[in-house]
Amino acid sequence: MTGQVVLVTGGTRGIGAAIARDLVARGHRVFVTSRTGQGHAPEDGVEILPLDQRDAESVTACVAMVTARAGTPDVLVNNAGYDLYGALEDT
Repeated sequence: MTGQVVLVTGGTRGIGAAIARDLVARGHRVFVTSRTGQGHAPEDGVEILPLDQRDAESVTACVAMVTARAGTPDVLVNNAGYDLYGALEDT
């Protein structure tokens, strides 16, 4: 599995960034996402794209950007998440 196009959601920090760094080191073309499309790329050669997984149009646009730049993604690492704070009874 070398030279594949990989999309890592939530890949600008934490576990997602570590995954992106490892994939780049293995020779893959890596795209990471953040809700704003901004942030610090975890490694040279990693491209950051905007993606709000709660919005279907955002998902479609993100996949279209990857496809336009590198072809159809071969691998998806669905790492994105968000925090939900509050009392158990309220959430």
